[in-house]
Amino acid sequence: MTHETRLHRNYGAASAVGEMGKDGDGFAGDLSDMPSAPPLQRRQSRYSKVTETVGGLFGASPADEKRWQESGMYAKREGARGYHKLAAYDDADGGTGSEHDGGGHMRVAETRLDQPSKQQQRGRQEQRRRGGRRLPAWRRPSVKRRIDALPTFRPYFIIFISLVQVGITIYTLIEGKLAPIAFTPKEEEQLITNPMTGIPANVKREVPFNFFIGPSAKYMVSIGAKFTLCMRTDTALLVRMAAEADRENQFLCASRSVNNTCGMMDPSECNSASCTILGSAKQCSTSNEFCRNGIVLRPCCIGLDASCVITSEENCTFFDGVYHADKVLCRDANCVGSVCNTPLEKGQITVSSANQWFRFFTAIFLQSGVISALLFLGAQLYLGVKIEKQIGWLRIMLIYTASGVGGYLVSGIFDPSTSQVGCSGAVFGLFSIRFVELVQRWQAIKSPCQNLVGLLITLIAALAMGTTPYLDNFANVGGFIFGLISSFIFVPYLTFGKFDAARKCCFVLVAILLVAAMFFVGFVVFYNTQNAEFCSWCSYINCVPYTDTFCEEGFNAFKFTP
Repeated sequence: MTHETRLHRNYGAASAVGEMGKDGDGFAGDLSDMPSAPPLQRRQSRYSKVTETVGGLFGASPADEKRWQESGMYAKREGARGYHKLAAYDDADGGTGSEHDGGGHMRVAETRLDQPSKQQQRGRQEQRRRGGRRLPAWRRPSVKRRIDALPTFRPYFIIFISLVQVGITIYTLIEGKLAPIAFTPKEEEQLITNPMTGIPANVKREVPFNFFIGPSAKYMVSIGAKFTLCMRTDTALLVRMAAEADRENQFLCASRSVNNTCGMMDPSECNSASCTILGSAKQCSTSNEFCRNGIVLRPCCIGLDASCVITSEENCTFFDGVYHADKVLCRDANCVGSVCNTPLEKGQITVSSANQWFRFFTAIFLQSGVISALLFLGAQLYLGVKIEKQIGWLRIMLIYTASGVGGYLVSGIFDPSTSQVGCSGAVFGLFSIRFVELVQRWQAIKSPCQNLVGLLITLIAALAMGTTPYLDNFANVGGFIFGLISSFIFVPYLTFGKFDAARKCCFVLVAILLVAAMFFVGFVVFYNTQNAEFCSWCSYINCVPYTDTFCEEGFNAFKFTP
């Protein structure tokens, strides 16, 4: 019987092949234990079309089977799952019997007919469909298995630090009291009598406010907000204090004859009938008979810029200042200590000894109010829990800290006059991890370009919100940059070949050097360069003047402008 077939390498019809052995130049096999073969099917294959005379294998006589066995036409390889056909067979004598035509030829390329697994069959079919190209990495089962084999962790760090921040926020709301809630500062007016002249006058002040429903700036600075005046020796403040000291050298002790009270003041200001300059006295003292009822003008530290005026206690209280009842001149008062001393501070900090570096860290744990806590802590939990499950608590803690400190370092360089609190820089650092994960697993992601566009849109929208007066965009930008570089160091990655592994290893080495250089240069600039005007256009990163008064200093309430 003649069968015209197209052979396929994955088809198991070759199970009809016999045992393989080799004696001399030929092959020998035993067909006695061969199973019956299923009918051959016509299937497409890259192998040649073959016209076989194989009647013995499909019902030929025993004599034909013996003849083909001796010819070595078929063989079975030991240890193989399937069968192999030999390279060629030539029915030279034309065969015997009515089932064989004379001169018939068979040419078959040697083909391994091991049955592949179903997964291999699907992969080969997909490869043929794609014209022989390999599957993309995100569709390869081996890549999927590697991703599935990555360890998962519990989000201990993010939950812990979020709970700590919530607890501190509740404490500050109770202990520090709420500042007035408003969008713009409001003026407050009060009638106060000058104790030296006896003349009453209306005094106005701007009431500090907090849009985010929280304490005042003064209280937040006193418990650890980032404020450069407390973190380094402020040269501008030293110059101002020297000028005030020169001015105070002209002050003389003045007395009010009506009630025998005294105070240090400029002689030109003692212009009423009841005010008398006591000769050339450079210092008021209660031992003087004209001052026996006390000294009513003393130094008062007002605001976060350590300003000092000599005024009455009533006036100092109205301006929410710190009244130094044991001093007579501003040069004797320590206004920097009044602003910067924290509950944990040992001794009095002065302008020349200001070095509270810990504010780079403590500011991360503080929140300016209820709204900011809900906003940033919500984003922190949303991003952080997912990321920590993938990379673990130690890696995310290092990235979180580097982002938070780096963000406040950038903010201190470009915006030193305002105080900031919050974890926004650290949150932007967490967000930067998404970019690094996308880059490191680019081949294993189905639509990486689409994901990149989505991340960029989210980043641009978040930074655009930071151009309003209520957010510190310098900390956001700095936190994102420091977090991005740090993530290349600490985030684990997959490799796709030797070149990809070498490339990513180089990324890690470069990132280590870059982060170290960024922190080194940043701290050198922070402690040695105090002129924020070296970059004239950088102010637009922090606030864009959408209106004429949009970025006014008094409008920056959330950033706690002095």
